[in-house]
Amino acid sequence: MGKNNLHIAGYTAILIAVVLWGASFVWTKALLGSGFTVMTIVLLRVVIASAVMFLLFKPTKKIQKLKPQDLKWFFLLALFEPFLYFVGESYGLQYVSPSVASAVIALVPIATAESVNIFYKQKHGMELYAGALISVAGIVLMSFTGAVGEVSLKGMALMLLAVFSATMYGTVLQKILNRGYNAVTVTTWQNVIAVIYYLPCFLILDLRSFASLPWSFAAVGDILILGILCSAAAFALYSYSASVISVAKVCVFTNAIPIVTVFISVLMHMEILSFYKVLGILVVVLGVIISQIKTISNKNES
Repeated sequence: MGKNNLHIAGYTAILIAVVLWGASFVWTKALLGSGFTVMTIVLLRVVIASAVMFLLFKPTKKIQKLKPQDLKWFFLLALFEPFLYFVGESYGLQYVSPSVASAVIALVPIATAESVNIFYKQKHGMELYAGALISVAGIVLMSFTGAVGEVSLKGMALMLLAVFSATMYGTVLQKILNRGYNAVTVTTWQNVIAVIYYLPCFLILDLRSFASLPWSFAAVGDILILGILCSAAAFALYSYSASVISVAKVCVFTNAIPIVTVFISVLMHMEILSFYKVLGILVVVLGVIISQIKTISNKNES
């Protein structure tokens, strides 16, 4: 596949991943509303994702064998995301408003670009930083309600843990991709190892209530969708996109996830598309486009 086609495939992959992650709140919200706990949902997601990846790709030998010296990188990858990122974001939202949380998480692309630069000497043009900063401004506008409210230091610390975790996830992912592992291998082992991290938490916090959960066809369907689409397919698409474009540039697209969430919320009559949301969406899109200018330019030249 030529470089031009690779870029098209990479951008298509990250856009699909963004849509899946943005839509995931629908199924998560339904499960939480029926009585499922966050830890139970996340554990079931990674278990299902692991099983699906092995069933689909083990027979085709797409899952590469891990070299013993690389095991530590895969354990670090799953530790940072989904495990620590989930802890920081989920529990941080209990102490800070969604608007503050969104603004803090939006800093991840900038932090990731700097981290990749420091560890791998991958210098990025000013268009990446400018686009990322503009997208942060767009997130702030989308989340604007007129009042920020009291900001908890504990909440901010947890949100910064989420930012740190996402940043290090991108940094370690770059290391693993540099070692020659494909997106299927990365996603499969990321989910398998995440089960190891989540299982003790589940056994301590949620095991007693597991049997009394309101199981139904709808609940099982929601969990399967989250596991197959959002924990398996979306992460595989993200890793693939990062391998053909770059971790830093692809990371900026994660700031577009709230756009998908907003549109779905409006369609489901869960919120109103206000002036600030429309303006914020346009600013985020502008920021993402600016961050990719050099890549797009190189693709056109080719």
